[in-house]
Amino acid sequence: MATEPPGSLMASPLVQQERPSFQPKIVSLYQQLFKDDDEYTPRSEGFWTEFFLLKPHAPGLNAARQPLSGDDLLHLQPQTRQLFTRSVAVAKKKESPADEIALETIAIFLGQILSKRYTNLSSDIIAILAGLDNIDAVFTDFVAVLDGNIRNGKTAEVRYKSVHAALVTTCGAFNTGLLSYFTHRDLFPALMKFINDPATSSMSFEAFVLLSVLANYNKFEIQNPYQLRLADFVNEASIKQIVYTIGAASARCREDYIAIQDDAPEGWSFGSVLSLMGLGGILAATGLAKSRPASSNGQKIDPDVDAVKQSFAELPGPRAAILLGTYDFVNANKLFAFTFISSRPISAAEGSPKIEPPFAAYISLTSYISHHAHRTARSSLYARLNLLTIRSVDG
Repeated sequence: MATEPPGSLMASPLVQQERPSFQPKIVSLYQQLFKDDDEYTPRSEGFWTEFFLLKPHAPGLNAARQPLSGDDLLHLQPQTRQLFTRSVAVAKKKESPADEIALETIAIFLGQILSKRYTNLSSDIIAILAGLDNIDAVFTDFVAVLDGNIRNGKTAEVRYKSVHAALVTTCGAFNTGLLSYFTHRDLFPALMKFINDPATSSMSFEAFVLLSVLANYNKFEIQNPYQLRLADFVNEASIKQIVYTIGAASARCREDYIAIQDDAPEGWSFGSVLSLMGLGGILAATGLAKSRPASSNGQKIDPDVDAVKQSFAELPGPRAAILLGTYDFVNANKLFAFTFISSRPISAAEGSPKIEPPFAAYISLTSYISHHAHRTARSSLYARLNLLTIRSVDG
């Protein structure tokens, strides 16, 4: 009886066939929702019930709308309006897990919608989200839901997702009239509670950035209520938490510079003493010459000068957004300025690296930004902003 030659099993089409790729169920619902039909039929209650029971899939939702321009989205108004109004209504009911899914969906959806280019920015976005007749009711409910969740959300996760959704909205819609809904409803107490609450204080970075965005909205055209709140705020516990958040963000931004090129001074060693005495030849003869230095993450510094320059040009990183709020708070509130420069470092556990004072980290970051300010207009603006902040503290 003939036997199969070795390796014939590997040649079988059944073995060589690639495994099929599976996509989450929610992606097919996105595709159904944004199908470009000549006559759009509103989706059924069953569709939306299933939609808000499935975990959002950001790549899938983005893929459904990424190729579309602002004008294309205007032709999909029935779909976009139904998605946004349904999401707000579900978030308003506060029923788990649908409300969390609705908040995540809103953040992903608005992140894409507000990043497009439009002929008439405010009116086009209003048309896409709810329409002129309904935008007032829908967006008022939306901001009220965010305010309630940030202040008294049932879990820390719900509260954080509400802060994130609000930040995406305010940043994306900064040049539209939609931010007026955030000035009509004061989110300051909710944000301060979020920052000061032990359950959410570790997530306070985005909350403070959100506050700074709101405080800068039309501040030269109107009497911005958030600017007034900054000036009158005297809660020392919340101020200290914000100061430590600024210090931690500054230290992390500075680490980005050090990771590209570690400029820490060399410590004393046997080799450095010999070099100082003009006996560096001994090092080469004995093989003790020091190798090329490494960056703080253990990787060798890139010898390509152009690559290093490009890396520096991309800094400071996204966390530098907190520097605008720092300027606003320091400039408006003398108690905050005093706390900022006088706060001591949080006591570290025994054996761990010493944590520097927040203002020291801020000054150190400012030196790095200023040193590389010539590379981009963005770096130059951040350097100017920090120097103005330091001048305000000194004043």
